[in-house]
Amino acid sequence: VIVGNPPYSIGQTSQNDNNQNISYSGLDSRIEETYAACSEATLSKGLYDSYVRAIRWASDRIGNAGVIGFVTNGGFLEKSAMDGVRKCLANEFSNIHVFNLRGDIRKNMLSKGRAQEGGNIFANGSMAGIAISLLVKNPHAAAHGEIYYHDIGNDLTREEKLEKISHFSSVGGIPQWQTIVPDEHGDWLRQRDDGLTKYIVLGDKKSDDLTLFDNY
Repeated sequence: VIVGNPPYSIGQTSQNDNNQNISYSGLDSRIEETYAACSEATLSKGLYDSYVRAIRWASDRIGNAGVIGFVTNGGFLEKSAMDGVRKCLANEFSNIHVFNLRGDIRKNMLSKGRAQEGGNIFANGSMAGIAISLLVKNPHAAAHGEIYYHDIGNDLTREEKLEKISHFSSVGGIPQWQTIVPDEHGDWLRQRDDGLTKYIVLGDKKSDDLTLFDNY
């Protein structure tokens, strides 16, 4: 069993930064051959965030049997650059429970509150939304890649969220888990409509295919 609250930091290199990133060549190679290799995204910088590294390390460390319990940045749940992470998690674990506590301050600001993220459970300690994830590898499980999701709710204050967490107490205390069936793109939430691919693209600098505008 591995339990933790890994730091969240992307691209911090200065000694003055709170969560300075350190180079881990072996671990980053594992990310490259798993999360990055399974991703359709063009930008992979986020895959080397400290909390993503922690998930990769923990998954390798427990081998083919064990449990990981992490409190992390919740960005991996729906960011397009994290599609490879989601695909690998579904492939590597027999079942996954994710309790999304939300609280993404930037998303609230950019949407002028329409995102309804509510308060962050760490108050000023984090700008990112937070998720509690329990990842289980059980080689004897009858099913594999089962994903269960629970959203704490819209526009809740920090205090209301902490009260809910205390009330639920455990995985068994949450009455309703939503079963997630990933699509072919690795989307868990807000799954895309493939009908968009039938439309002509506005512009493309990497292809000579037909586009709406000649200049990109």
